[in-house]
Amino acid sequence: MTVNFRKINVDAYDPELQISPEDLIPPSLVGVPPVTLAEVQAIAQQARGQLSRGDHVAALTAALDAPPYTGSDEVKAVHLATVVDILSTIKYNDMGRVVNGLTSEQRDTLVKYLYKGMAVPESHGASGVLLGWFEKVTEVAGLGAVVRFLSDKRTV
Repeated sequence: MTVNFRKINVDAYDPELQISPEDLIPPSLVGVPPVTLAEVQAIAQQARGQLSRGDHVAALTAALDAPPYTGSDEVKAVHLATVVDILSTIKYNDMGRVVNGLTSEQRDTLVKYLYKGMAVPESHGASGVLLGWFEKVTEVAGLGAVVRFLSDKRTV
């Protein structure tokens, strides 16, 4: 019996190359308690109230100021749905004004949600809206926001 030794990945057995999920957590999030579903639902409720008053900028900033980096996948999905709902209610002509009203950190967080929204199959109905927002954000923030998204370990 001959064994083709070239098919064995010996690096898979090296203990120094093993990465645990804890190693992937950015240092800024170590020790931060996980965000609960109730907290995300409270943010969604607050954002809906601001949308009903017509204050789109306040609704978007409330959602972007508290991204659930340490939340579970369910919490992140609920928050993503909230952000996509907010973005969908704002008219195309108002997008530039809203993006200009955001801080650079909020714009970076918005880029994370735009990419996440376009990656999730459930938001296909909002893909055109998300692309419109992506256009406006890159006009204002430039491609630096995309580079910061790609290099940031914190996921939404």
